[in-house]
Amino acid sequence: MKSIIYTAWDGKQTPFSLARNDIVKTFIDNIMEGMSPNMSLAQMLWEGFPLSGMDFQVMGLREMLQKLQEQRDELFSQFSLEKIFDNPINDLQHLLEKEALTRQQNEQKPSPSFEDLSPGLLEKIASLEKFLFADEESKELFEHWNSRMQDILDLMDFYSQWGEQFKGKQYLDFDEALELMKRFKALEETMQQIAAGKWRAVDLETLKEMLGDDAAQSFTILLQVPDELSKQGLVQFGKEGFDLTPRGIQTIGEMAFGDLFHMVKRDRGGRYQGNGIESGEIEPDTSRQYRYGDRFDLDITKTILNAVKRKPFSEKRLQLTQEDFYVREREFLITSTTVMLLDLSWSMSWERRFKAAKKVALALDHYIRTKFPKDKFHVVGFSTYARELQAKELALAVWDMGHAFTNLQAGIRTAMDLIKRDGARNNRVIVLTDGQPTAYFEGDQLHVEFPTSMYGISPKACKATLHEVKRATAEGIQIDTFMLDSNPALVEFIREISRINGGRAVICLPDEIGQLILLEEIKRREQKY
Repeated sequence: MKSIIYTAWDGKQTPFSLARNDIVKTFIDNIMEGMSPNMSLAQMLWEGFPLSGMDFQVMGLREMLQKLQEQRDELFSQFSLEKIFDNPINDLQHLLEKEALTRQQNEQKPSPSFEDLSPGLLEKIASLEKFLFADEESKELFEHWNSRMQDILDLMDFYSQWGEQFKGKQYLDFDEALELMKRFKALEETMQQIAAGKWRAVDLETLKEMLGDDAAQSFTILLQVPDELSKQGLVQFGKEGFDLTPRGIQTIGEMAFGDLFHMVKRDRGGRYQGNGIESGEIEPDTSRQYRYGDRFDLDITKTILNAVKRKPFSEKRLQLTQEDFYVREREFLITSTTVMLLDLSWSMSWERRFKAAKKVALALDHYIRTKFPKDKFHVVGFSTYARELQAKELALAVWDMGHAFTNLQAGIRTAMDLIKRDGARNNRVIVLTDGQPTAYFEGDQLHVEFPTSMYGISPKACKATLHEVKRATAEGIQIDTFMLDSNPALVEFIREISRINGGRAVICLPDEIGQLILLEEIKRREQKY
């Protein structure tokens, strides 16, 4: 049976629950930047992240490796290994000289000299293992070094591998060199474990001794990040690593909306009245007597009760007349389709344009789907080509590195197809872009066209795009264009779209599009007409 013991909090324990929100926020912010779940997690582990709730900056693995590398380099520049074997060599020479003196005094057979022994420190010690010492002090000193043959061997291997890199002026003796070797090997092992992803093998006490308490605490938090994201239901582990769950996709939309519109009250009603053709939800508690031309959404209960009141049952039959019929009232609701055209061209990666645009798309998607479930919202990504982005594709969207051109014509054409498929009566297209058209279709043939100059236009691509705008306008589709660049040629181009279509043409900065699009959308939809 599992038991839990509670004790009074003394202020020393770290409440990890405070870190959860920051972990989720950092993970999702990285995805907003265009990272995959695997890249986002790797970024968090490698670079670290702030924990605002704990007023603590989690040290990333990169910084830990850098600090460990700096410590190793400092050892190289501070110490020298040139004299580390002087102690055993000098002791061996001394004990042989003392042994020779004792034997001379006792008129015994002379002992071998240091030079007479085999070359090499280990070989000299090995050659004396069976020698019968006459001098007791010499014997004890020899046994001391003979018992440390493994230390000598380890230090020799260490010297052969690293000796030349220790170029400092501080000479170490044998025992000091052994301590250095242990410290250096611990540094190397920890660095290799971190670099190889063998994080569970890292000894936290060793890491704490090397880098301090903050690093050990940071490492503990980093180890919990993957499990925490899984516990929150944001990711699941598969063959290709971490992947977003439906809950994760939903959370991204929620956070995008919350970041941009935390000042907007979220408890207001979601539906909005309009003057479109009658369609929408049946109001179950509201009905009235049928009139010619009404939809025949019969209120069965009230119709039967009227017939019963008018004439009781006869012969187990109920006769209905036109006066008995009651139909349900419908609330007049706008049925709309909104399509956001999200520029995926490479230039959107500049000045944080893509993150701002993607966040607006996610937030608007979340807002309409949750507040107006009967309305339709689509996101179409366009670069050289255009395609609809489903929920997961939008959450993981990134600019198209392999498609450098901007085909707004294809984006508008795709939007029109989606609007036609939905069959709604109030339709709008929102364009988020930072450039002019440089690609277009003639029939099924794709054409690309570079601008005539650095700040010029692509005449044929612009003409084809404006033709598509005219087609959309004829279908009653409003096009609002938000341009994230103030190039005069681009300004004039979106003004021409506005002149043709009547929609808005707005020049704005990335930080402004949330206010200009989403907040305005909330106010527009929640206003009672």
